[in-house]
Amino acid sequence: MVVLGYCRKSMVNPCVKYGCVKCCVETEMLLLEEDVERIMRTGFEYEYFVVNRDGWLYLKNVKGMCVFNDGEKCLIYENRPLGCRLYPLVYDEDQGIITLDEYCPYREEFKVSRADRDKLFSLIKRLEEERRLRIIQKFEK
Repeated sequence: MVVLGYCRKSMVNPCVKYGCVKCCVETEMLLLEEDVERIMRTGFEYEYFVVNRDGWLYLKNVKGMCVFNDGEKCLIYENRPLGCRLYPLVYDEDQGIITLDEYCPYREEFKVSRADRDKLFSLIKRLEEERRLRIIQKFEK
């Protein structure tokens, strides 16, 4: 399952409301290049938070948690990756559907529209294209 998505949330984000950080445990969050650049502008070095696996850029985990989670909250919440902003809507690769992640204990409090689903598909396409270009650049060197 790819942990990406977009959800229009109520005025109070359930994650913040309940102090939930479950999505930060053993995260497999993919990063856009714009995510990396935005986070680096806050003072973090690339190597501190990015893992490149086969051309995909992931948030790094430290002791089973996202490198930016202190166990209670996100240290870069205002600058967090787009995939984190959009969670818990995810694309399930195995089933080929967009759904609310079963791992999220508050998924029922999120509302999803057709526009939300379209934004997720757009994000997935961007991630795939960025990966494709990284792989091409790697072989051109």
